[in-house]
Amino acid sequence: MSTRACYTFKDDHDEFHVYKHCDGYPSGAAEFITNALHLAWKLPRFEADEFGASFVAANKNDGGGVRLTHDWQNHGDLEYRYLIYMRDDELYVDAFDMGEKPIFSGNLAAFTEFSKTYN
Repeated sequence: MSTRACYTFKDDHDEFHVYKHCDGYPSGAAEFITNALHLAWKLPRFEADEFGASFVAANKNDGGGVRLTHDWQNHGDLEYRYLIYMRDDELYVDAFDMGEKPIFSGNLAAFTEFSKTYN
């Protein structure tokens, strides 16, 4: 069974949402966010639309697997949600489980470490 997740990319002006049909658990999310780095502008330059586009380009392998969405709340089958943004010139991730319970908040490096041990 797939682990569905939404990723929200947010800056001071906008936010954009991407739905990913599978591997949405934290270790998968850490990998997918990291994959986007090589296509995105070099940090600390961060614009939500540009990083979201880089995320899609880096992680879309086939039809339907990764798609844009108007609102993460339109997906009642989510198991996780991630908010990706810049803070203090670092990429940050806030992670939530299906019940909107926060499970992590910190920079990408710390999230990657957290994801290795989260069950």
